[in-house]
Amino acid sequence: MVKPKGNKRVSKYDTYLNCAECFAYRSTCIKRKYGAVIVKDDVVISTGYNGSPRGFENCCDIGECPRIKKNMHMGEGYSICRAVHAEANALLNCSREQTVGADLYLAGINPADGSVHKARPCPMCARMIIQAGIRKVIMRVGDGEDNYEEIDAKELEWFTKEE
Repeated sequence: MVKPKGNKRVSKYDTYLNCAECFAYRSTCIKRKYGAVIVKDDVVISTGYNGSPRGFENCCDIGECPRIKKNMHMGEGYSICRAVHAEANALLNCSREQTVGADLYLAGINPADGSVHKARPCPMCARMIIQAGIRKVIMRVGDGEDNYEEIDAKELEWFTKEE
């Protein structure tokens, strides 16, 4: 979480990334906690965090993650994952009219030690972000001020090229 130094304000990017990080702490995932905030014209229009669909048991409730059990890493085993991703949840909470031209801020946390995880959308979320008309994605990549990457949504990795 980026905090102000003296009388200096936290930048807008770090402010929205702080919001995404706050929502990540609401996540029910025991593998990786993610939070997303969608901002348009300097107004937060939607938020999301990763967890099971409403009304269903979460991994934190049942005490295990099927992907951890099978030692799966980013991009593997999403079909056995119980969670709806933070980006998808944020997009589900608003209309395309609201998302066209908006920015999505994304933050990830490692549950084991609370450290920042270098955030990036999976290919499925990248497809949804592009389809929703999101302009750019700003991802927290480490601790501290201005420690983020910004990418045009159209530049996201939305599919894996065959070799």
